[in-house]
Amino acid sequence: MTGHTRRDIRYGIAWIAGIATGLLVIGLIMVPPVIGVADNGDFGRVLTVSGLRVLHPELSYDELYFNYAYSRFGYGEHTVGGYVSTHVILVALAGWMGRLVNGEVFDIRVLGAGYAALFAIAVALLVRHLPSTSSRKGTFMLAAGSAVAILFVFGDIGYTAYFQSFFGEPYAYIAMLLMLAAALSLSAAAEPNGKLLALFAAAAIAVATSKIQNAPLGFAFALLAWRMTGLRSDRRWQRQVWTVVGVLIAISALMIVVAPNRLKHTNLYQSIFYGVLKDSPNVARDMKELGIPDKYAALAGTNYFQKDTVIPQSDPVLHREVLERLSHRDIVAYYSRHPSRFVQKLDKAAANAMYIRPAYLGNYDPSAGRPPRTLSDTFDGWSRFKAETMPHRAWAYVVFFLAYCVALAWIWAKAASRRIRLGAETLFVVALAGIFSWIIPLIGDGEADLGKHLFMFNVCFDMMGISAVIGIAYAVIKLAERRLGIKV
Repeated sequence: MTGHTRRDIRYGIAWIAGIATGLLVIGLIMVPPVIGVADNGDFGRVLTVSGLRVLHPELSYDELYFNYAYSRFGYGEHTVGGYVSTHVILVALAGWMGRLVNGEVFDIRVLGAGYAALFAIAVALLVRHLPSTSSRKGTFMLAAGSAVAILFVFGDIGYTAYFQSFFGEPYAYIAMLLMLAAALSLSAAAEPNGKLLALFAAAAIAVATSKIQNAPLGFAFALLAWRMTGLRSDRRWQRQVWTVVGVLIAISALMIVVAPNRLKHTNLYQSIFYGVLKDSPNVARDMKELGIPDKYAALAGTNYFQKDTVIPQSDPVLHREVLERLSHRDIVAYYSRHPSRFVQKLDKAAANAMYIRPAYLGNYDPSAGRPPRTLSDTFDGWSRFKAETMPHRAWAYVVFFLAYCVALAWIWAKAASRRIRLGAETLFVVALAGIFSWIIPLIGDGEADLGKHLFMFNVCFDMMGISAVIGIAYAVIKLAERRLGIKV
């Protein structure tokens, strides 16, 4: 540590912010009553692969799902399943650590502590590499105010409750924060190093492999990595960066290719019958355009998991005549021919876009004595504000994204430094990820569970909002310093 680093006030504020982040998470979700997010049926595919299991499988369906967020699980054998995600690696690591704490029962707080530690690192990195102003006081105000804003938004119970669950959402969320923090740190650092690059690579890979829906984001991250070649001219750095680019492209492509056929068919069913044909003004016309036999008209508006459909979703003829013949390319082609229908779907997504937390999944363990599906309202100011105040129409988000990207383009064009341009490009990639996360669920899974599938859209939207607020605050402080004649 150099003397200059010790004098940089952002360094101390970053440490304080990181510690405050850990204490906030501990107080919110780990101190009894323990807070988590109830299982909606998705946990099973993660638990078995990770060597964990439900502690009391004899419980009824209503007791196991939706109502309560269980904090204790059992240990089991590691199995090989069809779930393709690096998320299981983190859960498995938590399981092994849990055995050291208690060899009989796995405490979900072990996993929560892992997420909390990574969250604290991300917050500390973001604060540490915020821009400095012309005065120590100005830098302090910007760094301290930004730290408070980051914690208020990203420490909200809507986000942190997920830490103590086996959903993939917190994994992608923390990885996205770390990717952003590492990329901005690299763009701001006087001497970018391999450790920060490795953190960027690991976080970007984690986002792209968190679920198949996020795989296309890996290509955008690879493009951002390529832009990092200009940070240093030495051959070692060039080799490291190009390795990251190649790995990101390969892993993202592989993630798409190895998606199990069962999962592809499930998503395609949703895209067709719970997407294109749902609320269609002319179901017969749309079916004819897609080449779907008339006998399947009764399935319009149904999802893959309904039990009362006229034709079972597992019917081999349905698979042969529809799900094996069509693909998501046909869905994209349909919406390209009918943009007004896609705008309608975007409005459906926008109506659900600002809900960080699923209201139908309880937050409390049964031992807390709360009614089924009770949500914690502690530190929920941001998630409540978004749900109650933010617009729920597509045009509002289109305008916001356009304005944000135009502002970034102006900053990029005016910037004299390659590093400032890389920072702007990093934030543009966040906006691009937000657009992907808005559109891809509609094409890939129709209107199924939109609130949950738009979780990453929420993350990117909040990152954009926070960065815009910090940027405005920085400009205001710099303007005030110039008017007061303050110089470095």
